[in-house]
Amino acid sequence: MKKSRIFAAVVYFIFTFGIGVVFAMTLPGYFAAFTVSGEVVASSLEKGELLKALTLAEPIGFLREPVLAQTFETGGGVVLYETVTEVYDRSDAEDGETSGLTHGMLYKCYTGYLYGVGDRYDVFSKESNAAALYVTTEQGEEVRLPLLDYDADGDGRKDGISTFTENGFVLLEIRAGDVSAFTKLSFADRTGARVFSAEAAAALNFESAFFDCFGDIEGYNELVAQCAAEGVTQEELADLNGQRNDYIASVKEALGQRKDCSLTAEAEEYREASREVSRRANNKAIPFVLLYFVAIYIIADFLLGTHYIIRFFKWFLFKVCRIPHKEKKGPPKDEVFGHDYYSMVTLRLDLGEVPEFGGSVEIKYTNGGEEFAFVLLKEENYTATLRMKAGTYVNPFIDIDRAYAPVDLPENLVVEGYRMETIIKIVKREGERL
Repeated sequence: MKKSRIFAAVVYFIFTFGIGVVFAMTLPGYFAAFTVSGEVVASSLEKGELLKALTLAEPIGFLREPVLAQTFETGGGVVLYETVTEVYDRSDAEDGETSGLTHGMLYKCYTGYLYGVGDRYDVFSKESNAAALYVTTEQGEEVRLPLLDYDADGDGRKDGISTFTENGFVLLEIRAGDVSAFTKLSFADRTGARVFSAEAAAALNFESAFFDCFGDIEGYNELVAQCAAEGVTQEELADLNGQRNDYIASVKEALGQRKDCSLTAEAEEYREASREVSRRANNKAIPFVLLYFVAIYIIADFLLGTHYIIRFFKWFLFKVCRIPHKEKKGPPKDEVFGHDYYSMVTLRLDLGEVPEFGGSVEIKYTNGGEEFAFVLLKEENYTATLRMKAGTYVNPFIDIDRAYAPVDLPENLVVEGYRMETIIKIVKREGERL
């Protein structure tokens, strides 16, 4: 039984520590991707650090001055920047939102946020949710753009805006494929009522010196499509990638010549935002990982029978804090500790009341930090003998089928004489009696 306990401990710690290592390696990335980024965006918007918030939307590049910035009398506002963004979807979106663009392609858009409107923007409903963004063209026509992005009840209809529910802002992205030009934004709530609006000083038509820095975006997207096509040889792929690299170099050079434009990856606001995301993600992950390792140790301490935690608290309470407690009386010390000799100690089980018992039993005592275990087996007539030094042995522990229990297991096993025998009676637990 002792070997089986050691094997169980080894398996337990290998398994639980393995899971703990996985947690330590993956949790910071999980928090950074799914929770912390939104929190940093929300705090940046609240503090007026709009560019810092924009960079966490991770466009390829952006114009540093907003093309639309409006605040509301009741608080909050709308901000839009010129950006060029890369598609991260591996395939065309089913709802056509990417207009046929696939992974790695670029598109022009106006990116920004609706922020600070709190509970004044009601956009959650499980039935007939009409929340949306409406953009008004130069001709006065309205184009409806969806904002809802999650289904709360699994009925196939989208019920709310995840970033607004979690962090109180709405990410806005108006793409060149959605509308050729627009002058005004209107935000409808779940009932369809227009509750907020913002108007640009001039028509936003995806044409500017910033967008010119990206040159022939359609030509670049064609290169991306050719690289992903089937049957492309290695020589052709190398040539296509070379053309893509030339395009990227030209974009970097063009953006670098303008102080009002930035590559997101090189912007100080992005580096600052990334550091904050990383710090917050680690602050969330580290306590969780530490608590996990503490929990698995506590569970192991109780399940595997070492009980070091209980022993520590007993020592701390009774020895350090000196809380009075009733000492269990043993024989006078001069009867036991005054003799430096060893004794052959035999433990035997009395199974007179439970003749059907057939399991194995392990009984442990400790003395001076050393543990002594009696392993009692059926084939040995439930009798075990150990050579032990004379003294008082404490902290009894018995490992037995939970349907059974000892009735007279000594709290202090007093070892004296050159040979001694102790009989321990085993009975059926009250709830287990037939």
